[in-house]
Amino acid sequence: MTCVGSIPPRTSTYRESVSAAPKPDGRRRALETKSHPACRIWTNVAVTGQFQVAPAARLGQGAGVCNRYTLIDPDGAFAAIAKILGVRLEKPDWVTKRYNLGLMQVAPTIVNLGSGPTAMPMRFGGGPSGGSQVFGNARSETIFEKRTFKQQAPTHRCAIPTTGFIDWETDDQGRKWPHLFTLDHGRPFTMAAIWNAGDSTAAVPPHFYIVTTAPNELVARHHDRMPVILPENRLARWLDPTPMAQPEFTAFAQSYPAAQMREREISDFANNVKHEGPECLEPAKPRPSQLGLGF
Repeated sequence: MTCVGSIPPRTSTYRESVSAAPKPDGRRRALETKSHPACRIWTNVAVTGQFQVAPAARLGQGAGVCNRYTLIDPDGAFAAIAKILGVRLEKPDWVTKRYNLGLMQVAPTIVNLGSGPTAMPMRFGGGPSGGSQVFGNARSETIFEKRTFKQQAPTHRCAIPTTGFIDWETDDQGRKWPHLFTLDHGRPFTMAAIWNAGDSTAAVPPHFYIVTTAPNELVARHHDRMPVILPENRLARWLDPTPMAQPEFTAFAQSYPAAQMREREISDFANNVKHEGPECLEPAKPRPSQLGLGF
Protein backbone atom coordinates (compact mmCIF):
# COMPACT_ATOMS: atom_id res chain seq x y z
CA MET A 1 0.00 0.00 0.00
CA THR A 2 1.05 3.54 -0.57
CA CYS A 3 -0.33 6.64 1.07
CA VAL A 4 0.60 8.84 -1.83
CA GLY A 5 -1.82 8.39 -4.68
CA SER A 6 -3.29 10.12 -7.65
CA ILE A 7 -4.45 13.71 -7.58
CA PRO A 8 -8.13 13.86 -6.56
CA PRO A 9 -10.53 16.68 -7.44
CA ARG A 10 -9.83 20.05 -5.84
CA THR A 11 -12.86 19.70 -3.57
CA SER A 12 -11.53 18.19 -0.37
CA THR A 13 -12.91 16.93 2.91
CA TYR A 14 -10.27 19.00 4.64
CA ARG A 15 -9.07 22.53 3.93
CA GLU A 16 -5.86 23.64 5.60
CA SER A 17 -6.51 26.68 7.80
CA VAL A 18 -3.64 28.94 6.87
CA SER A 19 -3.13 32.63 6.59
CA ALA A 20 -1.41 33.89 3.44
CA ALA A 21 0.20 30.56 2.63
CA PRO A 22 2.68 31.15 -0.18
CA LYS A 23 1.94 29.70 -3.61
CA PRO A 24 5.21 30.19 -5.52
CA ASP A 25 3.85 28.94 -8.82
CA GLY A 26 0.19 28.49 -8.02
CA ARG A 27 0.33 24.73 -8.26
CA ARG A 28 -1.20 22.60 -5.54
CA ARG A 29 -1.28 18.86 -5.16
CA ALA A 30 -3.89 17.05 -3.13
CA LEU A 31 -2.49 13.90 -1.60
CA GLU A 32 -5.04 11.12 -1.49
CA THR A 33 -4.55 8.01 0.60
CA LYS A 34 -6.89 5.08 0.49
CA SER A 35 -6.72 2.00 2.70
CA HIS A 36 -6.69 3.28 6.28
CA PRO A 37 -9.23 5.67 7.88
CA ALA A 38 -6.43 8.15 8.45
CA CYS A 39 -5.72 8.07 4.73
CA ARG A 40 -9.17 9.29 3.71
CA ILE A 41 -8.51 12.89 4.57
CA TRP A 42 -6.95 14.87 1.75
CA THR A 43 -4.29 17.37 2.62
CA ASN A 44 -3.25 20.05 0.16
CA VAL A 45 0.52 20.37 -0.04
CA ALA A 46 2.49 22.78 -2.19
CA VAL A 47 4.40 20.66 -4.67
CA THR A 48 7.34 23.04 -4.36
CA GLY A 49 7.83 21.97 -0.75
CA GLN A 50 7.34 25.49 0.53
CA PHE A 51 6.15 25.91 4.10
CA GLN A 52 2.53 26.38 5.07
CA VAL A 53 2.05 29.30 7.42
CA ALA A 54 0.62 28.42 10.81
CA PRO A 55 -2.88 29.73 11.57
CA ALA A 56 -3.70 32.34 14.15
CA ALA A 57 -4.06 29.79 16.93
CA ARG A 58 -1.50 30.13 19.71
CA LEU A 59 1.37 27.83 18.82
CA GLY A 60 2.85 27.39 22.27
CA GLN A 61 6.38 27.69 20.93
CA GLY A 62 7.90 28.40 24.30
CA ALA A 63 6.25 25.45 26.01
CA GLY A 64 7.82 22.62 24.06
CA VAL A 65 11.08 21.44 22.59
CA CYS A 66 11.52 20.39 18.99
CA ASN A 67 8.76 22.52 17.54
CA ARG A 68 11.15 23.13 14.66
CA TYR A 69 13.36 20.69 12.77
CA THR A 70 15.12 20.11 9.45
CA LEU A 71 15.10 17.58 6.64
CA ILE A 72 17.82 18.77 4.30
CA ASP A 73 18.65 15.30 2.94
CA PRO A 74 15.29 13.63 2.28
CA ASP A 75 16.74 11.18 -0.26
CA GLY A 76 19.35 10.04 2.24
CA ALA A 77 16.76 9.82 5.01
CA PHE A 78 14.43 7.53 3.07
CA ALA A 79 17.31 5.41 1.79
CA ALA A 80 18.64 4.97 5.32
CA ILE A 81 15.24 4.00 6.72
CA ALA A 82 14.72 1.49 3.90
CA LYS A 83 18.14 -0.05 4.58
CA ILE A 84 17.57 -0.26 8.33
CA LEU A 85 14.19 -1.93 7.91
CA GLY A 86 15.19 -4.08 4.94
CA VAL A 87 12.27 -2.87 2.83
CA ARG A 88 11.65 -0.81 -0.27
CA LEU A 89 10.67 2.70 0.74
CA GLU A 90 10.62 5.30 -1.99
CA LYS A 91 10.63 9.00 -1.22
CA PRO A 92 7.40 10.59 -2.49
CA ASP A 93 7.79 13.43 -4.97
CA TRP A 94 6.16 15.91 -2.61
CA VAL A 95 8.89 15.43 0.00
CA THR A 96 11.53 18.11 -0.52
CA LYS A 97 14.37 19.68 1.45
CA ARG A 98 13.21 21.55 4.54
CA TYR A 99 15.38 23.86 6.61
CA ASN A 100 12.82 25.17 9.10
CA LEU A 101 9.86 22.83 9.43
CA GLY A 102 7.42 24.00 12.10
CA LEU A 103 4.08 23.47 13.77
CA MET A 104 0.95 23.17 11.63
CA GLN A 105 2.96 22.41 8.50
CA VAL A 106 2.59 19.19 6.54
CA ALA A 107 5.54 16.84 6.98
CA PRO A 108 6.48 13.29 5.97
CA THR A 109 6.05 10.53 8.51
CA ILE A 110 6.87 6.82 8.37
CA VAL A 111 4.05 4.60 9.58
CA ASN A 112 3.12 0.93 9.44
CA LEU A 113 -0.60 0.46 8.94
CA GLY A 114 -0.28 -3.31 8.97
CA SER A 115 1.23 -3.99 5.56
CA GLY A 116 4.69 -2.57 6.07
CA PRO A 117 6.31 0.85 6.45
CA THR A 118 5.08 3.61 4.18
CA ALA A 119 5.34 7.38 3.87
CA MET A 120 2.33 9.41 4.92
CA PRO A 121 1.79 13.19 4.93
CA MET A 122 0.60 14.53 8.28
CA ARG A 123 0.28 17.89 9.96
CA PHE A 124 2.84 18.60 12.66
CA GLY A 125 0.95 19.20 15.89
CA GLY A 126 -2.57 19.57 17.17
CA GLY A 127 -4.36 20.23 20.41
CA PRO A 128 -7.28 19.28 22.65
CA SER A 129 -10.63 19.05 20.92
CA GLY A 130 -12.27 22.47 20.80
CA GLY A 131 -9.18 24.25 22.11
CA SER A 132 -7.15 26.98 20.47
CA GLN A 133 -3.75 25.97 21.86
CA VAL A 134 -1.57 24.07 19.41
CA PHE A 135 1.39 21.95 20.47
CA GLY A 136 3.67 19.47 18.78
CA ASN A 137 5.14 17.43 21.65
CA ALA A 138 3.98 14.60 23.90
CA ARG A 139 5.81 13.98 27.18
CA SER A 140 6.81 10.32 27.39
CA GLU A 141 6.28 10.20 31.17
CA THR A 142 2.58 11.12 30.96
CA ILE A 143 1.62 10.01 27.45
CA PHE A 144 -0.48 7.08 28.73
CA GLU A 145 -2.42 9.41 31.05
CA LYS A 146 -3.21 12.46 28.91
CA ARG A 147 -6.55 12.42 27.12
CA THR A 148 -4.99 13.80 23.94
CA PHE A 149 -2.48 10.94 23.66
CA LYS A 150 -3.47 7.86 25.65
CA GLN A 151 -5.53 6.20 22.93
CA GLN A 152 -2.80 6.59 20.32
CA ALA A 153 0.26 5.71 22.42
CA PRO A 154 -0.13 1.88 22.42
CA THR A 155 -0.52 1.43 18.64
CA HIS A 156 -0.25 4.70 16.70
CA ARG A 157 3.50 5.20 16.60
CA CYS A 158 5.39 6.76 13.70
CA ALA A 159 8.91 7.91 12.87
CA ILE A 160 9.82 11.41 11.74
CA PRO A 161 12.72 11.61 9.25
CA THR A 162 15.04 14.49 10.10
CA THR A 163 18.57 15.80 9.85
CA GLY A 164 18.42 17.84 13.05
CA PHE A 165 16.18 19.68 15.48
CA ILE A 166 16.30 23.31 16.55
CA ASP A 167 16.02 24.69 20.07
CA TRP A 168 16.53 28.15 21.48
CA GLU A 169 18.81 29.72 24.02
CA THR A 170 17.21 32.67 25.82
CA ASP A 171 19.59 35.38 27.08
CA ASP A 172 19.16 37.76 30.02
CA GLN A 173 17.30 40.25 27.82
CA GLY A 174 14.83 37.62 26.64
CA ARG A 175 16.31 37.40 23.16
CA LYS A 176 16.27 33.95 21.54
CA TRP A 177 19.25 32.42 19.77
CA PRO A 178 18.63 29.22 17.78
CA HIS A 179 20.83 26.13 18.04
CA LEU A 180 20.84 23.13 15.72
CA PHE A 181 21.26 19.65 17.20
CA THR A 182 22.42 16.79 14.96
CA LEU A 183 24.00 13.38 15.37
CA ASP A 184 27.78 13.20 15.29
CA HIS A 185 27.88 11.22 12.02
CA GLY A 186 25.98 14.01 10.25
CA ARG A 187 23.51 11.65 8.58
CA PRO A 188 19.70 11.68 8.78
CA PHE A 189 17.96 9.98 11.69
CA THR A 190 14.43 9.51 13.00
CA MET A 191 12.52 10.93 15.95
CA ALA A 192 9.79 9.04 17.77
CA ALA A 193 6.24 10.31 17.43
CA ILE A 194 2.65 9.25 17.88
CA TRP A 195 -0.05 10.03 15.36
CA ASN A 196 -3.76 10.71 15.32
CA ALA A 197 -5.99 9.73 12.41
CA GLY A 198 -7.90 13.01 12.61
CA ASP A 199 -11.58 13.47 11.88
CA SER A 200 -12.80 14.34 8.40
CA THR A 201 -16.22 15.38 9.69
CA ALA A 202 -14.57 17.98 11.94
CA ALA A 203 -11.97 19.05 9.33
CA VAL A 204 -9.11 17.68 11.46
CA PRO A 205 -6.37 16.08 9.32
CA PRO A 206 -4.04 13.27 10.37
CA HIS A 207 -1.41 14.79 12.63
CA PHE A 208 1.53 13.80 14.80
CA TYR A 209 3.24 14.73 18.06
CA ILE A 210 6.97 14.27 18.65
CA VAL A 211 7.65 12.31 21.85
CA THR A 212 9.97 14.06 24.30
CA THR A 213 12.03 12.95 27.28
CA ALA A 214 14.51 14.37 29.79
CA PRO A 215 17.47 16.02 28.05
CA ASN A 216 21.01 14.81 27.89
CA GLU A 217 23.73 17.16 29.12
CA LEU A 218 24.18 18.73 25.67
CA VAL A 219 20.53 19.70 25.16
CA ALA A 220 20.09 20.58 28.84
CA ARG A 221 22.20 23.70 28.32
CA HIS A 222 19.20 25.21 26.55
CA HIS A 223 16.08 23.22 27.42
CA ASP A 224 14.67 20.79 29.98
CA ARG A 225 13.28 18.42 27.30
CA MET A 226 14.55 16.77 24.13
CA PRO A 227 12.95 14.64 21.41
CA VAL A 228 13.22 10.87 21.63
CA ILE A 229 15.75 9.84 18.97
CA LEU A 230 15.29 6.29 17.72
CA PRO A 231 18.42 4.11 17.55
CA GLU A 232 18.54 2.06 14.36
CA ASN A 233 17.99 -1.23 16.19
CA ARG A 234 14.73 0.03 17.68
CA LEU A 235 13.11 1.54 14.61
CA ALA A 236 11.35 -1.62 13.43
CA ARG A 237 9.68 -2.28 16.78
CA TRP A 238 8.64 1.35 17.15
CA LEU A 239 6.86 1.18 13.80
CA ASP A 240 5.30 -2.21 14.54
CA PRO A 241 1.57 -1.55 15.10
CA THR A 242 1.42 -4.36 17.65
CA PRO A 243 0.32 -2.77 20.96
CA MET A 244 3.12 -1.50 23.17
CA ALA A 245 2.51 -1.38 26.92
CA GLN A 246 3.76 1.52 29.00
CA PRO A 247 6.88 -0.22 30.41
CA GLU A 248 8.16 -1.00 26.91
CA PHE A 249 7.24 2.48 25.71
CA THR A 250 9.19 3.99 28.60
CA ALA A 251 12.23 1.88 27.71
CA PHE A 252 12.20 3.49 24.25
CA ALA A 253 11.91 7.00 25.65
CA GLN A 254 15.50 7.40 26.79
CA SER A 255 17.77 10.38 26.24
CA TYR A 256 20.10 9.93 23.31
CA PRO A 257 23.77 9.93 24.41
CA ALA A 258 25.23 13.43 24.33
CA ALA A 259 28.58 12.06 23.17
CA GLN A 260 26.91 10.96 19.93
CA MET A 261 25.39 14.38 19.18
CA ARG A 262 26.64 17.74 17.97
CA GLU A 263 25.29 21.27 18.47
CA ARG A 264 26.00 24.63 16.88
CA GLU A 265 24.41 28.06 16.98
CA ILE A 266 22.72 29.06 13.73
CA SER A 267 21.38 32.25 12.19
CA ASP A 268 18.45 33.94 13.93
CA PHE A 269 16.87 33.96 10.47
CA ALA A 270 15.46 30.61 11.63
CA ASN A 271 13.51 32.29 14.44
CA ASN A 272 10.67 33.10 12.05
CA VAL A 273 8.75 29.95 11.08
CA LYS A 274 7.86 31.63 7.77
CA HIS A 275 11.52 31.60 6.78
CA GLU A 276 12.73 28.65 4.75
CA GLY A 277 15.95 27.81 2.93
CA PRO A 278 19.68 27.36 3.57
CA GLU A 279 19.88 30.80 5.19
CA CYS A 280 18.18 29.32 8.25
CA LEU A 281 21.19 27.14 8.99
CA GLU A 282 23.97 29.59 8.24
CA PRO A 283 26.44 30.25 11.07
CA ALA A 284 25.20 32.73 13.65
CA LYS A 285 26.30 36.31 13.31
CA PRO A 286 28.13 37.90 16.27
CA ARG A 287 25.76 38.96 19.01
CA PRO A 288 25.62 42.63 20.05
CA SER A 289 27.55 41.86 23.24
CA GLN A 290 30.27 40.14 21.20
CA LEU A 291 30.63 43.27 19.10
CA GLY A 292 31.16 45.35 22.22
CA LEU A 293 27.95 47.34 21.73
CA GLY A 294 26.70 46.56 25.21
CA PHE A 295 23.08 45.84 24.30
